[in-house]
Amino acid sequence: MLKGRSFLLLLLLVTFCQGSDVAGLKTPRFRNRAEESGSIFRKLPCPNPEDIFPCTCTADEDNRMDMDCSYIEGEEQLERVFSSTFPFSTFRNFTVVDNVFLKTLGNQSLGIASFTGVYIMNSVLEVVESRALSNSFSTAQVINMQKNVISSFPFETLPSFTSLLELDVSYNKLPFPALVSETLLVLDFSHNLVANVSSEAFAALPDISEIKLGGNQISAVPTGTFAGHRNLYHVNLESNSLTYLPEGAIQLTSSSSGTVLLRSNQIADVAVNSITDVSGGKVDISNNTLTALKEDVFRPILAEDTALDAKDNPLTCGCDIAWLIRDAPLLELVGEGAACFDGELLADLDPGMFDDLGCP
Repeated sequence: MLKGRSFLLLLLLVTFCQGSDVAGLKTPRFRNRAEESGSIFRKLPCPNPEDIFPCTCTADEDNRMDMDCSYIEGEEQLERVFSSTFPFSTFRNFTVVDNVFLKTLGNQSLGIASFTGVYIMNSVLEVVESRALSNSFSTAQVINMQKNVISSFPFETLPSFTSLLELDVSYNKLPFPALVSETLLVLDFSHNLVANVSSEAFAALPDISEIKLGGNQISAVPTGTFAGHRNLYHVNLESNSLTYLPEGAIQLTSSSSGTVLLRSNQIADVAVNSITDVSGGKVDISNNTLTALKEDVFRPILAEDTALDAKDNPLTCGCDIAWLIRDAPLLELVGEGAACFDGELLADLDPGMFDDLGCP
């Protein structure tokens, strides 16, 4: 009889711990928070991980959230992810890298989410629709979509991005658009389908500080194209089809040391005052077709303590270069490798030779 009672007590204890209904009395079962919210524990402020898969959300100690959707399998799946329940919709960064599926960033792709940084890089994106980033009009500071195959981008919406500082659409298939932005500081349009830029191309970018147009097919820079911008200190026109720089083409106005990159064009001549106010900075005109470093063109540049890279030009090294060889402090500012057409380095030329040959 005692053994029977012991067995009954043991049975009641086990069923109580398992949350069974004994004699009509429901007993609670202790559950952890992971069981409360499903098989995967949700850590606020992010959404449920299973709801946004294959995207992932992470949050730092200050609750700044980042969404990585690099493994997304197309537009429909991305739209489904962002139609999930989002406890909070304000994110720091949205990232898609090395993706081979997402070709269109549609108007509904990102739902109600807003971002400070948008990074879609080294992927197959072709089209960004006009309202795709509308929820980020007031928050986006950086839009980086380099190394895709974009042929359609809503540049007409740039005025709506009231906090945008950097736009990088390099290595795509874009012609040069009309650009309007009161806030933009850095523009990278390198390696696209740009054949020309007008003298007013950057007039509606009052705060622009860096303009990068390398690797295009630009054949001319009109007077005033890079002038009148209070913060402009960096202009990159390398690897284009330039043959000549007119007066007033590149006039930097920033108090920062300037940089002008013109290497790997076909520049054979440069006008007086074509490049100005690069004080303490650098002018790179290497790998062009210059046969002379004219004093009235390059002395004012060097006189501002500006480094000049002139290597890989077929310089004749006649009397036209005597002014530079005779002025050791200026010659020191000319980068290593600058040489005459026969390979003799400028640094090795004897100033006395120019005196002996009657150079003025």
